[in-house]
Amino acid sequence: MLAARSRAASISRSRRVRYAEVIFGVVLLALPFIASDVFLIDRFGRYFTWAIFAISVDLIWGFGGVLTFGHAAFFGASGYLVAIFTERAGWFLPLPLWPAIGLAVLCVAMFAFLLSTLAFRGPYPMRGVELAVITLAVAYLLEQYARAGGQITGGQNGILFGERLELFGLDMHRGRGFYWLAGIALVVVYVLVRVFVNRRIGLVVRGIRENEDRVDLLGYDVPSIKIEVFTLSAALAAFGGAFFYVHEGIITPAAVGVAASTQVLLWVALGGRGTLLGPIIGTVVLQHLTATLSGTMLDTWIFVIGALLIVVVVVFPAGVLGFLDRGPAR
Repeated sequence: MLAARSRAASISRSRRVRYAEVIFGVVLLALPFIASDVFLIDRFGRYFTWAIFAISVDLIWGFGGVLTFGHAAFFGASGYLVAIFTERAGWFLPLPLWPAIGLAVLCVAMFAFLLSTLAFRGPYPMRGVELAVITLAVAYLLEQYARAGGQITGGQNGILFGERLELFGLDMHRGRGFYWLAGIALVVVYVLVRVFVNRRIGLVVRGIRENEDRVDLLGYDVPSIKIEVFTLSAALAAFGGAFFYVHEGIITPAAVGVAASTQVLLWVALGGRGTLLGPIIGTVVLQHLTATLSGTMLDTWIFVIGALLIVVVVVFPAGVLGFLDRGPAR
């Protein structure tokens, strides 16, 4: 009887996830045809690149149970690397845009691999708040280096991008072109991560989140799995960051700072940690509200946003889409 109830709950959860995915897909496809404001459509493209960032945090925090206060270090570092690879001269530089993006994501993934190896396999393996402090320190140090980097990072002024996003000769840098580019990238990332968490390793990752010691006793190599998930999460953040900052046309030290790292935690918590789709909705809704209200309520919009966040946390402690549960969608 218990098995039957568990099976029924799993099927119900799966249906809820599928319905939510279909609704989101329909909205994504319909928006460019419904909205006539090209600036609004372009803005939603920006939201989608942020949503990739939110998915990366949900993977490591929502599913892996590893809280990070410095994930913007990966999101912003990718933007800086693309800018350096395309705008600086010397040795093998400058590079064309797409190879620069690929190399930037690879460099960020390698850095995350080394950092997580040190954290999870070092002399004193880190858990919980210890790793959160380490990631916070990394973000702070990168921000300080970006400010003092002079000719490399541009210092306080940052780096301007001269490259534009183009694909197969099509301009994807602004408006509907960027919306579709960012939307396709978001869907690809979402599907890849959904497949990852629905595989056996995804079940192990959730097990580590709930009880790391028990998973270790079952014979799994917990440090290796945590390193793998952390590296994948950083690579996804870097992927989204590369698109976002090339589109923006400039990157500054704030890109790798603590403020951006804490902001993404709000998006994930608002939408529903451990749901994948929730962080996307949380990112789009919160950023769109912020952009809309800041233009109409110049002095009070921040208080309105704060009040809404408090209400959501009280009414939906698991996030707006927390009803999707944290289990796998089969």
